[in-house]
Amino acid sequence: MGITNKLHIVPLLLSISITFFSFFNDSAPCKASNEPIDQLHDSVGQIIDILRRDVPGEQWVTKKEEIVRIVKSRFDADELAQRVLALNWKSRTEQEKEQFISLFSQVLETTYINRLKSYSDEEVTFKKQIVNNDKAVVYSEIIKNKQEIPIVYRVKGNKGQWLIYDIIIEGVSLVQNYRQQFNQIIKSQGYAGLVQRMEEKIQENKEKDIEEKD
Repeated sequence: MGITNKLHIVPLLLSISITFFSFFNDSAPCKASNEPIDQLHDSVGQIIDILRRDVPGEQWVTKKEEIVRIVKSRFDADELAQRVLALNWKSRTEQEKEQFISLFSQVLETTYINRLKSYSDEEVTFKKQIVNNDKAVVYSEIIKNKQEIPIVYRVKGNKGQWLIYDIIIEGVSLVQNYRQQFNQIIKSQGYAGLVQRMEEKIQENKEKDIEEKD
């Protein structure tokens, strides 16, 4: 269940890549702001502070746990899950919906968060935002190896917080990418087959974590 290489940089943008810097010309993040661009800026800033933290003896697992909490707080897991399953969402039971939200969140977490270990001070600039009622689009770009990569966050307002429900990297949508893969699996193996594949992916990534610790 591999995905397009362009999406491998997602955690560097978060988040959350993703998630997933150049902080608005080094200005301090505006934590009290209700603007989506400021809230994304703040979450990314927290993650980068953790990645740059150099505490003797501190293990990656400690940083990872902190990053996961930030990423989860900035993503709309329900909205993301519904958009990924699309038409297949309506035919699921409430129990299946809850299970899918949990599994898909774990797939993203175990697939991408560890990639943050390779963060090497790439420069990211938030450009602008377009707000339309409770939806907004935040434009940014990351400079990696002297190449500018456009990043677009789609966010939804929820009780004063702007939560990510899609990330578009060089025109490639996280939601559409997974939707296509999952639709193919469901057509060939049924929904139960998709659940099994997701569980296998999660277990595979956890085993990689254990191997790295050893």
